[in-house]
Amino acid sequence: MMNIRIVSVAVAAVCALGACSKATPSGPAEIFPGAEAPDHRNHAYSMTESLDGTIRIYTKESGDEAWLYEMHKEGNSWTDPVRMDLPARQRMKGASFSRADGSLYFATDAEMPPPFKGKDLNIWRVEWNGDSWGDAEPIAGDINTGANETIASIAEDGTMIYVSNRPEMDGFGYGLGEAHQDESGAWKVTKFLTDLNDVRTDDHAVITADGKRIFFYSHRTPKEGGADIWTSTRGADGTWSTPANPGPPLNSEANEFGPGLSGDGQTLFFSRDGVLMEIPMEQALAGLTEQ
Repeated sequence: MMNIRIVSVAVAAVCALGACSKATPSGPAEIFPGAEAPDHRNHAYSMTESLDGTIRIYTKESGDEAWLYEMHKEGNSWTDPVRMDLPARQRMKGASFSRADGSLYFATDAEMPPPFKGKDLNIWRVEWNGDSWGDAEPIAGDINTGANETIASIAEDGTMIYVSNRPEMDGFGYGLGEAHQDESGAWKVTKFLTDLNDVRTDDHAVITADGKRIFFYSHRTPKEGGADIWTSTRGADGTWSTPANPGPPLNSEANEFGPGLSGDGQTLFFSRDGVLMEIPMEQALAGLTEQ
């Protein structure tokens, strides 16, 4: 009996020093744990969260259609996702809360005013008044074209990073561009980020609130899986660094795409083979310090 007591006291002493504490969870976690796994035509991605952390919106594909779903925080829990009632024909995607004014920017194939024609995707904007969404309208300026504009993300300083497949991006497919508002509030292209764009698709871009880092998905190499999330930082002179692949634990042998940010910027949302995931920002970038 004495030996058992001695061992128990020793174990208690070790635990008091922290040796028996649980390890801090590391790596990505599912946002909807236990949900049915999606098939290849039913993916969820590009989750965005309002600045106050009370609204989450993400894209969900269903066959050839894509729709935005919203969730609202009530106490310590989230409401069930509900499809948003915003203008669209069959495709509504790429939502992103502006870090400059809190409004929601999203891509939709809704009918545009003349001279626009066709059913391509364009960037629209809508505001939340605390109880409901206002009237959505296409943004003014030269961002929207006859090509597809799939997402626009805005930093606190008003820098917009957007994605389009207009030829000026890289001449091959979807690529990144930068824009700012003029005195009238219209969005004007500042530059096409041809130094960042690859001959393969670069899409689902999001810029951090401080405007110093962007995340986007790409099929470029070297990569961990079929598609990875890449990142680039903006220097004091406004130029963007050569894109880097953070590697694990953010990227894996699966397909990672659709990055998005929490309201406080401390969590990176993304999709792994169509399943919505979240990871602390410091863990998402941990692989860069090891390269």
